[in-house]
Amino acid sequence: MGIKADIAEAGEYSFSEKSSKLGRSVAAHGRAFENATVGIGHIAMTGRWQYTNGALARILGYSVGELSELTCQEMTHPDELQEDADRVLKLLAGELEHYAIDRRFRRSDGAYIWVRKTLVVEHKENGEPEYLIAVIEDIDHRKRSEAENAFLIQELAHRSRNLLSVISSLTSLLAPTCNTVSEFEERLLDRLHAISHSNNHLLSEGCDGASLSALMHAQLEAFLGSDRSVMVYDGPVMTVNARAAHSLSLALYELASNALKYGALSHPGGRVEVKWAKEGSGPDATFKFVWREFPAKPVTPPNRVGFGATVLESVAPMGVRGRGTRSFNEDGFTWMLEAPLASVQVSA
Repeated sequence: MGIKADIAEAGEYSFSEKSSKLGRSVAAHGRAFENATVGIGHIAMTGRWQYTNGALARILGYSVGELSELTCQEMTHPDELQEDADRVLKLLAGELEHYAIDRRFRRSDGAYIWVRKTLVVEHKENGEPEYLIAVIEDIDHRKRSEAENAFLIQELAHRSRNLLSVISSLTSLLAPTCNTVSEFEERLLDRLHAISHSNNHLLSEGCDGASLSALMHAQLEAFLGSDRSVMVYDGPVMTVNARAAHSLSLALYELASNALKYGALSHPGGRVEVKWAKEGSGPDATFKFVWREFPAKPVTPPNRVGFGATVLESVAPMGVRGRGTRSFNEDGFTWMLEAPLASVQVSA
């Protein structure tokens, strides 16, 4: 009788100890579930969220209660629903043990964010699928950084092609007008420095473009220094794209250097007015840029067409699909550029 009692007591103790361990294990799993840094949830066969932790609610911007009223399909981006459904069917059929994929999920505010979704199937004792276990990791910041880097690489390649094209044109057009190699080197470097100024300004303001007034100031500062009295420019606030910035920089270099050497700024009392405007609206809208010189003394028009004229009438306008015209009269020199606004201004 004593032996039986000892055995019964030992069995009761063993069962009690196992139950206690099981309870502690369940509690530990519960704490891990709730305190995980990634979102975790159970998805019913209907697609509805059954159990979700706090991290999943924070990632998606819902409360745990609100999530229980939603399905995973309702959150998945429409473009990715079919592929997601096909993978889930393979998972349920046993063709996949699990699957992980980057997906866009809709937050409570309607915005889509990138998440890394991993799914596994939890089975019943008879082997039938009971529910899906989903692990959701917020990778939105990483995805956006990858997209920005891809854009920067593409933009760098595009700008490099444009710059090489401009330099190639400059070289082929400038060479025949120079008498010596040193002259060619000096004149080419001057124009490359002008392009460099525009590039520096583009980089300081961002990849999309540059302020036209700030670009003008940066280009003309090398010629005028701190003396702004001889130069007045006016026009609406606008941001020009990279190609327009390069074209205008080349034109401004030619205009300013010629004004100092031969034009309105070659004698005290001369001045230059620069105005730009947007005209029209819609696809037919145009950009007009006018450089007008008012010399203190009469200026004799050049008797030959030099490289500067080629830049102003061909190279610079061609960069913005526009037209450049020069004119000389008794009041002074005028250069006007007209181009489609869409070729000059950064797209909204």
